[in-house]
Amino acid sequence: MELLRNLCLLFLVLAALLCGCSQSNEEGVKSAKRFEELKALPLDTVLSRAFAFYEQYQATNDTLLRDSMNDYKSHFFARWKRSTDSLCATIPADDSLAADLRDIYEVVLEFKAKRMYRYILDREKRDSLENTLNEKRKNAKPIDIADILADMKKWKENPDSIRTLHNQRDSVESAEIWGIPLEEALAGLKNDSNNVLNRVYFVQTMDLVYMDTSASDMNDLDKINLYRIKRKDWKKVKSACLNKTPMGQQVIVLNDEYESLLNNFMKANVHESRQERYTLLPNKYPFWYPMISVVPHHSGDDYHFNSFPTIWSAVFNKTHDMVMLNVEESFNNGGSYYLSKKNGKWKLVMHKRGWVA
Repeated sequence: MELLRNLCLLFLVLAALLCGCSQSNEEGVKSAKRFEELKALPLDTVLSRAFAFYEQYQATNDTLLRDSMNDYKSHFFARWKRSTDSLCATIPADDSLAADLRDIYEVVLEFKAKRMYRYILDREKRDSLENTLNEKRKNAKPIDIADILADMKKWKENPDSIRTLHNQRDSVESAEIWGIPLEEALAGLKNDSNNVLNRVYFVQTMDLVYMDTSASDMNDLDKINLYRIKRKDWKKVKSACLNKTPMGQQVIVLNDEYESLLNNFMKANVHESRQERYTLLPNKYPFWYPMISVVPHHSGDDYHFNSFPTIWSAVFNKTHDMVMLNVEESFNNGGSYYLSKKNGKWKLVMHKRGWVA
């Protein structure tokens, strides 16, 4: 009797597996057929139809309209992913600089995730500190211009000593953040509304500029003023495509075609005042959520479609085992990352907060 029962259970498991495989194959065939049906449509038409269904869904809350929107939107991203494959294939596998930049990008992304998690952990402490500072400001004496001039004089007389103090502080902070296990950071970020995990895709911008210098150590790199480097001295380069981010997001590449297409789409369909444009809120453009992040430029009418953080420039030493990066980390806010390469692996040495022009 027990043998018969076990055989029945085995039969049911096999039947369930076969049904699952059959259903999966059937969905795959339907998806491929639908892709072929829509492939003849221009991409801007695909987006326009998706947005039309989106507006109707917002007005009626009809789930059939939502499904139609997702049908066209999914097709748009399926075509974008195929474009990404062909773009990535254009970079030779033996391009060591492109490969280095990809590995460097992964280090920056991992640090960003850990730093965002650290920000969440420190939120209560920061709120308490802000209250204390506000009380001190109420009772503080007026700012004396003589004190400011004295500080400026100290900086001019001995800039290296001031820079060393700042670097020591930044190095300690970077080491603390880097020491957080990635798994712990990712688990802590999952429930936060504005984090690196709340988008399906990471949109990678592959083009950046770089230059080689005679810097012999990190102190030499740190003394380089990026804003005084002449435009003609920078060289353009492509990084290799990421397979996936350290956070597990799929990667799609932003090229000129898609950047132009997306900007035209946003300008045609999103009408907002200047005040609304610069009000930064999570999921500001829900049509795109949760696929990609869309953020307005700080100036002009264009938008960011690349995912933050974005590396804009890289300054190497001649042997390419040290680098200083200019990284945009949010809405025109960023910093400098200093990395060194040992035993073939890039490691973060220091991160400095600042503004990116």
